[in-house]
Amino acid sequence: MPIRFRLTSRERMPHAPPRVLIVGSGIGGLCLAQGLHTSGIGVTVFERDESAATRNQGYGFHIKAHGRQALRDCLPPNLFDLYVATSAQPTEGNFALCTSQLRQLFTRPLPRSDGDPSRVGAGVNRQTLREILLAGLGDVIRFGKDFSRFTQLGSGQVAAHFADGTSVTGDLLVGADGAGSMVRSQLVPGAGFDDHGRAIYGKTPLTRESAAWPPAVFLDGMPRVAGHNGISMGAAAYRKRERFADATARLYPGLPLTDTPDYLRWTLSAWDTEFPITGRAFWEARGAALHRVAAEMVADWHPTLRRVIDEADAAATFPFGIFSAQPVGQWNSTGVTLLGDAIHTMTPGRGEGANTSLRDAALLRARLIEVAAHGRSLTDAKSDYEQEMLRYGFEAVAGSKRPYFAQAMMAARGRPPPDNRRRQSSPAGSPSQQPG
Repeated sequence: MPIRFRLTSRERMPHAPPRVLIVGSGIGGLCLAQGLHTSGIGVTVFERDESAATRNQGYGFHIKAHGRQALRDCLPPNLFDLYVATSAQPTEGNFALCTSQLRQLFTRPLPRSDGDPSRVGAGVNRQTLREILLAGLGDVIRFGKDFSRFTQLGSGQVAAHFADGTSVTGDLLVGADGAGSMVRSQLVPGAGFDDHGRAIYGKTPLTRESAAWPPAVFLDGMPRVAGHNGISMGAAAYRKRERFADATARLYPGLPLTDTPDYLRWTLSAWDTEFPITGRAFWEARGAALHRVAAEMVADWHPTLRRVIDEADAAATFPFGIFSAQPVGQWNSTGVTLLGDAIHTMTPGRGEGANTSLRDAALLRARLIEVAAHGRSLTDAKSDYEQEMLRYGFEAVAGSKRPYFAQAMMAARGRPPPDNRRRQSSPAGSPSQQPG
């Protein structure tokens, strides 16, 4: 059940609300910040970047039912409606698994909206959603704050310390700082990751003319291409429902959203040994150089698939790593917890990473409302959150490693893919975990 509770006055807040500190301003951390801020619970977000525009935020990802519900629970109604208005047109075709010559191996219908776009998940542009999640937070966000460590205080509170020598005290510290989480490294030392290979991420502009040649499943579905030697390609279209200027004028006048033309996002994934360049050369490749690597890898694929990459925005091509977190038990700290990729990093195999982060945010918000509204102890509320989050979070991690098309991919190649996973203590060697 969605929790729409809003604590807007001291009269409706019979118990002292906890003071929450969030490290990291990704999708999950900002969703939690919105949910707490609009509920009257004190929250501050600390982000090491100097501004919201410091880094490339990646491209699109697909919001599923539980991600959509989390946004509905945490956002003010106008911002939720803005998310819907700026998301992609519903993809109501099929998931399709194809060979590199576009021979179809498997299809499955995607959920239908039945005319109501808010009922089903939809593709979003990551930067646009992040700008929506930042709306109205103002001084809640502190940029240029590089978290270094935390200390538990005798009072039961926790202090967050930053590289600039400052510190802030609160009742709960939430590590939402991604796969390379500094909070996790102190809270759960030795937490390991499995390394599942590398990928190249790119986008191909969609104009009226260019949208005429891709197969229908690329524009209104979710294709996955199973190539030789474990090389695979995923793609999805971002064709927004409404012009950003029209949507903001109607729902949040004056909110500056970065204009984003429609595009086809694609990823080219493989085990390390299948890339023409490896090691440091792969991570340092950018733009046109990496785009040439992608084109080389699909040189013998179907002309339509080659065209997807040939017509891509070469400068926007970048590398990322595919990792999954190894399960951990619940920790003993009374004032620190984790959210999203900071605890249950997963592969993009089923598109659950961002959705699970949003689910974490909504669940933790609900538990913290119980503290403020009903006097529940923060320790119990935090413990309940962690038990539930660790259960479904690591179920999602396991599922992401066993995508439903894996058996068909193996059958298409006549053999299982090589399992060259490597355990490592942190995915910090990758400049980005997975953009979505």
